[in-house]
Amino acid sequence: MESVEAPDDVEMLGEIKAFMSERSIAFGTCKEPEEVLTEAQIQAKLDELIDQSVPVLESSAEAEHLMVAALLVWRDEPERASLLLGEASRRRPDDAMIAAQHLELCDRFGGHCAQPRVELERRLVAADKSNGIAWMQVARSRLGRSDEAGALDALRNAASAASFEDNFAEHVLMFDRALAASAGLTSYETLEDAFGFAAAMISSSYLITTDCRDRGGNSAEWQDLCLRLGERLEHDSRTFMGKSIGLSMQTNMYELAGDTRRQKQVADRHEEKRREYFDLMPDTQHAMGLRDAAVVRKYLELLVASDELTAMAYLGSEAERLAAEIDNTRQPACPDP
Repeated sequence: MESVEAPDDVEMLGEIKAFMSERSIAFGTCKEPEEVLTEAQIQAKLDELIDQSVPVLESSAEAEHLMVAALLVWRDEPERASLLLGEASRRRPDDAMIAAQHLELCDRFGGHCAQPRVELERRLVAADKSNGIAWMQVARSRLGRSDEAGALDALRNAASAASFEDNFAEHVLMFDRALAASAGLTSYETLEDAFGFAAAMISSSYLITTDCRDRGGNSAEWQDLCLRLGERLEHDSRTFMGKSIGLSMQTNMYELAGDTRRQKQVADRHEEKRREYFDLMPDTQHAMGLRDAAVVRKYLELLVASDELTAMAYLGSEAERLAAEIDNTRQPACPDP
C-alpha cells in the first residue's frame, strides 16, 4: 500500500499559527489605504499601547487585569510577569486561566519562577481538572521535570477528560475588557488589538504532538495514549486549531504503527476539515473587516457557547447584511463575498 506522508510538527505548528493570524489579520482587510501600517509602525503602535496600559493594569484591584499586564510584558520582563501572575493567583487561586498562564510562564522561563512547578501543576489540576488541554499542559510540564511516569498519568487523564477548552475566545474577551479599562481606544480598536494579543498566545500544551512523535515509535503505551488523545481533540475540541492538531496526532501515530490505511483515512478527514474552514474564511474576513464590534462580540459568544465553524458561519450570514448597510458614498476596501 502506498505510504502517506505525515505533516512535519514544525510545519504543522506553523500552519496553526497561520490559522490564528488569519483571525487577527481579518480585522485589517477592509482598511482604507492610508490606514494600512508597515510592520515597524504596527510594532511601535503595540509598544505604545503596552506602555500605556500596563501601569494602569498592574495597579488594578482586578486579578484579571494583573494577568493581562503579565501577558503583555512576559517576553521582555519575565520576572515582572511572574510577580504579577503570582499576585493574580493569590487573589483568585481557583481561576483556571490564571493557573494555566502561571505554569506556562514557569515552563518557558524557569529561572524567573518563584514557585515550584509541581505546585503550579497541582493548582492547574485543582482549577481545571475536567479539561483535557489542562492535563496536556501538565503532561508537558512533567516531562520538563523528567517525570515521564507522571506525564503518562496526565495523558491518561487528558484522554478521558470531559472537555477540551483552549479558551481562545475567552482570552480575546479578557484582553478586550482589560484594554477597554486602560487604553482609551474605540470599541472596535480594542477588539482589534485584543484579537492580535490573543492570537499570539498559543499554549505549549499543543506541543505534546512533538512528545508523542518522539516517544510513540518506541512505546506502545505512548502510541495508544496519543492516538486516543488525537481522537478526542478531533471530536471534542470547539476550535479548528484543536481539531487540526488532533487529526495530525492521529496521522503521526498511524504512520509510526505502519497502518497506512487508517493514516490515509485520517488525512482525508483532515483535508475535508481544512476545506470547510477555508471556505468560510472569505466571508469571515469580510464581516470582520466591516468593523462592527457588536457582530464580532456575537461571534466570540458563539465560539464560547458552540464551536468555531458555527461562529464563522454566523459571520458569513452577517457579511451580506452588513454589506447592504454600508454608506454607498464610501467604497469598502474589501470586495463583496
